[in-house]
Amino acid sequence: MELQILESILLVVLLVAALFIIVAVLLQKSSDDGLSGSITGGSDTFYGKDKASHSDRTLFIFTIIVAIIFVLAVLAVYVIQPDFYATYTLDEWKTNTFNTYQDIFK
Repeated sequence: MELQILESILLVVLLVAALFIIVAVLLQKSSDDGLSGSITGGSDTFYGKDKASHSDRTLFIFTIIVAIIFVLAVLAVYVIQPDFYATYTLDEWKTNTFNTYQDIFK
């Protein structure tokens, strides 16, 4: 029972981390602005330049931290998941109908 709760918590952590990584990567500024950045100027003023780079660095650091948490959660889910092959053979999987999650891991 405790492993099911832990697995559920880890799956929620995986979902939240994946969504954060997607949003954070989309929010990060591209390092290649091309000609549009040099013609329009963008935020290349003295005060705006440091502000943009600080927020990009902060977002980059948070992305790295959340990516590490994501990898650790994936590894933890892999370690605690039950071994399907140790319980049933392939023929038993084909012939049995399982009604609940607990029926699989008797």
